Amino acid sequence: MGCLFTGSFSLIFSIIGLIFGGFPGALLGFGLGVIIDLISGSRAQRRVSGHYYQAQDFTEHELMLAAYVARADNNRLLRSEMEYVRSFLAQNISADRVGPVMLRFRDILDSNIDLQAVCADLRQHATIYEKLVILQFLFGFAKADGSIRQEEIDAIQNISDLCGISRSNFEAIKSMFTGSYYQGDYQQTYGDSSFGGYTSQKSLDNDYKILEVSPDATDEEVKKAYRIAAKKHHPDKVSHLGEDVRKAAEIKFAQVNEAYERIKKARGMK
Repeated sequence: MGCLFTGSFSLIFSIIGLIFGGFPGALLGFGLGVIIDLISGSRAQRRVSGHYYQAQDFTEHELMLAAYVARADNNRLLRSEMEYVRSFLAQNISADRVGPVMLRFRDILDSNIDLQAVCADLRQHATIYEKLVILQFLFGFAKADGSIRQEEIDAIQNISDLCGISRSNFEAIKSMFTGSYYQGDYQQTYGDSSFGGYTSQKSLDNDYKILEVSPDATDEEVKKAYRIAAKKHHPDKVSHLGEDVRKAAEIKFAQVNEAYERIKKARGMK
């Protein structure tokens, strides 16, 4: 029924206002109806587009959360982390805006962050794809100096919980950055030489975590888990947030595929 009346609240409230308040009531009803129509139209657009955030607003929230993670690490913000943010921005906004946005990030670092409010907005409005991209960004930010400290992991987990992200989703993203191997393509994507390439060790346990499935799962369960993980990390799900976000998603999507291929090989699956 909500869709049936979308765009017609101004008429309905005008009639109600006319009945109970005459011409002044009709004007008041019309104004109230217009406001409701605009809100309803905005929500309908969000349903059609499949997402809530635009790149600019999304980036603002990412910067706030990165500042929170930086403070968790004894308020240390390393040059490598600043360069990570700068490179991240350069991939998505025009060159003339990188400087001002970096200044904005410095302002955020010096301001009080309402973590509860930021995470509540993400919890209510962001898609699971957008939420997972935020975790990827935050782990990449924490990894910028070559290692992730436990304080940073705890801070990111707190953000994840407040945003309504399941622990299995959190552990899957965490495994992509803290497992026995680390995807070195962030060096190519963000230009940070502190990231290495692959190590020789390939942990199947880590691969199972990435797919969010138990090593004891059946082959069919593994295949199902892969299909779900591939959908969650597909770059098209976050392409509206900018080229940098899409590239980050492509890297994680590749890791999901590689984890699945190693599991298939170990199990002799076809």
